Amino acid sequence: MADSESRTIPLLGVFAQLLGAWYPKDYVVAAIDGSQGEPAKQALVTAGFGSHGIYLHDSARVLQIGTTIYEQRSPMQRAGAAFARAVTDEGLMAQEYVDEAKRGASIIAVLCPEPRLVTQVQQVLGAYGGRRIRYYGATAITDLS
Repeated sequence: MADSESRTIPLLGVFAQLLGAWYPKDYVVAAIDGSQGEPAKQALVTAGFGSHGIYLHDSARVLQIGTTIYEQRSPMQRAGAAFARAVTDEGLMAQEYVDEAKRGASIIAVLCPEPRLVTQVQQVLGAYGGRRIRYYGATAITDLS
């Protein structure tokens, strides 16, 4: 692994998983209007979710992460990723989040290590206009929208 890759990918955290090696296990992920992201994050913190388990990035940051991942891949890896996006549900869902970011939406991901927390996150994100709300469990992706 090149030095630039070893410095960059760990800093991207869950969004590297979301937009790169898809499958942010144990996370609820949603698109949300930029103006509603911080209030939704604060509501989740108030509800008892630790801020260290809530990742909120505005559209520019999400697109920047996608560009960084793309630039770090070899041509073969890029072709494989494009194929996966085209033919897998996970790839199509990741592309939906990228498309939301292109339209100005922020993306929020909330760690839910226990399934009982999922409904609570769904309700908070829904109250703040979250869309494409999905839970990435151990064996399945659940659409919560």
